[in-house]
Amino acid sequence: MREITDSPKTISEKISLAIDGAIGVISPERAFKRKAFRNASRMMASTSYKGAAKNRLRKSWSPFGGSPDEDLLADLPTLRERSRDLNRNDGTASGITDTMTCNVVGTGIKAQSRIDKDTLGVNDEDTDIFQKRAERSWERWIPYAHSAGILDFYEIQSLVDRQVLENGEVILLPLRIEQKNRPYSLAIDIIEADRLDTPFDLKGDKSIRSGIKIGERGEPLIYYIKKTHPGDMTLRKTWNANDFIAYDAVNSLGQKNVFHLYWMNRPGQTRGIPFFAPVLTYFKDLAEYMDAELIAARIAACFAIFVTKDNAVDVAGARTTSIDSKGKRREEIEPGIFEYLNPGEKIETANSNRPGGSFEPFVNRMLRSISAALGLPYELVAKDFSKVNYSSARAALLEARRYFRRRQEWLARKLCQPVWELLLEEAYLRGELKADTFYENRLEWVRAKWITPGWQWVDPVKEAESSKLAIDSGLSSLADECAAQGKDWEEVIGQKVRELVTIKKLEEQNGITLIKDGKISDLAKQEEVPINDKANQ
Repeated sequence: MREITDSPKTISEKISLAIDGAIGVISPERAFKRKAFRNASRMMASTSYKGAAKNRLRKSWSPFGGSPDEDLLADLPTLRERSRDLNRNDGTASGITDTMTCNVVGTGIKAQSRIDKDTLGVNDEDTDIFQKRAERSWERWIPYAHSAGILDFYEIQSLVDRQVLENGEVILLPLRIEQKNRPYSLAIDIIEADRLDTPFDLKGDKSIRSGIKIGERGEPLIYYIKKTHPGDMTLRKTWNANDFIAYDAVNSLGQKNVFHLYWMNRPGQTRGIPFFAPVLTYFKDLAEYMDAELIAARIAACFAIFVTKDNAVDVAGARTTSIDSKGKRREEIEPGIFEYLNPGEKIETANSNRPGGSFEPFVNRMLRSISAALGLPYELVAKDFSKVNYSSARAALLEARRYFRRRQEWLARKLCQPVWELLLEEAYLRGELKADTFYENRLEWVRAKWITPGWQWVDPVKEAESSKLAIDSGLSSLADECAAQGKDWEEVIGQKVRELVTIKKLEEQNGITLIKDGKISDLAKQEEVPINDKANQ
């Protein structure tokens, strides 16, 4: 609650108080009403939130209260271009993007068919057969995922994640390409965000926002995609840069014709925002500051000797000057230079003791601000682990992995699962998958678990013990622990069974004990055990 006083601050306030006093002598009631009205006016002019104050200190802070698209679409091309420039020319920004993609996608997000046999009413044997055939079909298709035949599906995942980071969005078109060498017709065409735009003759249609025609609920209806990239000035296949293809958002069966992947920050937002948008100016200012410091350090490293002579003729012949294309004299300074001066000339230099003591703290502070804005630990942004111990390193990595996991799950839902469903449908139509109720229970037949790349342990001994304890206590499962390492628990068990079978054969053939109480026996450690071809089989 704010207290309002009548302390006079200006001449007008002093005059107003004097008038109130005079009126109070004649009519105290009128004087009271004037004071109450003045206090109410002050209350109305003030704000409940200091952040909304419009005083002298905040008068220049007046953001425009536009809709999500009104605020974004006009600035989006510039944001994309600057973000791409950073990834091309700024080492820190490029490193962050590579780190993100490496941790989110890594070697690829892999599929594991997981149908619900109870819901579908199938037995264990039929369930296993369907899941193995589905995964086999998926593995066969992965090398042929790209419509141009250049990328496999794991590489498409990496490119999609990088495009979402760099441009804020990416467009994918699921196509059907029939070729003899392709096991399936499904192929993915990747479209850069610049090609999604509004045709010139439809600019007046307010329902089309930056290339997307939206419905009454904001749902996408049509995507207008240029046939060629607008940046292809000299390389485009057609001279008409405004040739478009209109793609319906969904087909007659209700399936998506276009996968438009982006993170939505506000309801009604139709286009994506580049990852570096909040810190573009920070990156630019930091890069220019470091360039200035580097140039200053180079100048300071140019140790020079200046000699003054009485003979002006000798001095003129020894000057290290040059004439530029405009006829102006240009003075140069080089490392270890000897420079002769004219009589009466003196040298005055600025102190170039660079970089100074504040250089490293300032750069670190800027990088910490950038890392906080991007939701990443400073250690990953700066690749600096020199001042961390086990506890702080683990805390930083766990914080980063929570963020990476969120992006992994998003990519699996938005990209991998829809593509998996399209492929399984084609495999079913080709007769490779036996499922009598496929279309009646389509959502059940296409269920899948997506195994994301795992991360190495910071302390293998401690974390292995923690993992075993979690499984033994029922807080976790082998499937969860294997998934955390980016492994398939069925493959782990299968490999373990094969190893135990081989060990058992070796024990029977050689009359020794290799495994005792779950550990390698002392005899196995001391003696070399022959492994023959029969045992390998």
